[in-house]
Amino acid sequence: MRILFSLILWVLSLVVVQAQDSFEKALRTHVEELTSDSLKGRKAGTKGESEAAQYISRSFSENGLELLYPRGFQDFSYIDQKTKDTLFSQNVVAVIPGYDPKLREEYIVIGAHYDNLGTYTMHVNGRDSLCIYPGADANASGVAALIELASAAQGQFFMYKRSLLFVAFGAGEQGAMGAWYFVNRAFPASSVKMMINLDRVGRSSTDNVPMAFCGQPHYELEHLLKRLTHSPFLPDVQVYGTDYFPSDHQAFMEQDIPVCLFTTGLHPYHQTLRDTPDQLDYNAMDAFCQYISLFISEVANDPGEIYMKEEALNPTGDDPVYSYSDVDIPPRFLNSDLQSFMDRWVYKYLKYPLEAVKQGIMGRVMVSFVIEKDGEVTHVKVIRSVDPLLDDEAVHVIGASPKWKAGEKNGEKVRVQITIPVFFELE
Repeated sequence: MRILFSLILWVLSLVVVQAQDSFEKALRTHVEELTSDSLKGRKAGTKGESEAAQYISRSFSENGLELLYPRGFQDFSYIDQKTKDTLFSQNVVAVIPGYDPKLREEYIVIGAHYDNLGTYTMHVNGRDSLCIYPGADANASGVAALIELASAAQGQFFMYKRSLLFVAFGAGEQGAMGAWYFVNRAFPASSVKMMINLDRVGRSSTDNVPMAFCGQPHYELEHLLKRLTHSPFLPDVQVYGTDYFPSDHQAFMEQDIPVCLFTTGLHPYHQTLRDTPDQLDYNAMDAFCQYISLFISEVANDPGEIYMKEEALNPTGDDPVYSYSDVDIPPRFLNSDLQSFMDRWVYKYLKYPLEAVKQGIMGRVMVSFVIEKDGEVTHVKVIRSVDPLLDDEAVHVIGASPKWKAGEKNGEKVRVQITIPVFFELE
């Protein structure tokens, strides 16, 4: 019996390894196809970009996804800033409908731009030589991840309350025109609950670790991202409440849509002829995709708290109150950022009420407060309650805060409203 059990485990381990190898192989295949010389660098508006779009469309279809528009192509045009010519590009859009009758009309957009820099001619020893930018990491890696994440999601389509849109954006190197067209002209922005951007995800190393950028402080989203890093067998993803580099997610940020940029960062081969498929770490890409896949499942099924906007306080006083993201210089706690306030004050002095522990009460209390021009903390208020025991403790700790350095707008000190989640969690 023991021998039989050991044999079963051995066979299962082979299956897991083969599945892992197959997934890595698929990522490599997509990158090699998208960086082939025949596509000539996938420059926006060229035949090479169009052929790349066709490859993505076929990949979506072969994986069983439903394509929006004929063959998934969402056509658009734009003006080339150098030549002033009208050029044509396309987004490739596939959908996995959600199962929840109330939430299926809300969408999570997972996107990656597929174009690159194209070619240039080098004059060497009296002869012209055509040089092609492969763009393996920028951004064939993101598109390869997009295709495989879409395939994985289609395999478990029954698990998502909200609908998923997988979008390969055209003209990303032209000011993210594809993303701008999608969210401003082609799809109702009010239906998009979050945008997940995959851009340069293939260069994992000691200098280029997997990272997630939320664009601006979003503490519920950051908490979710950090929690997922503790899941077994997933990579340690560094989470930031800031932006990193210009990319497709910024068109969604401008529409006040929560975003998350996944990337392994910039590197010396970025936008050079040496950004080739052999430079990517496909094993690390696979692990990063597993993390992103779990994140997609979490946000697609979130009950809604992560998408709720700040509630206006309307505190008394003649001076206006600005949101944290609307000021030029945000308020500073002990000459540091908002995360420092959470780590060095809130969670340092927060006491879990004993009665709440006995009753097993836990959850996330949302608290708003105002940093006055003199740095005082005022108007501390619970805007989403869990239980009076937890609510009172959160208000008490935040209300006892030392003075801050006031925020500024147009060179003047201003009043700033901040909303934060305070987590009470029992092991």
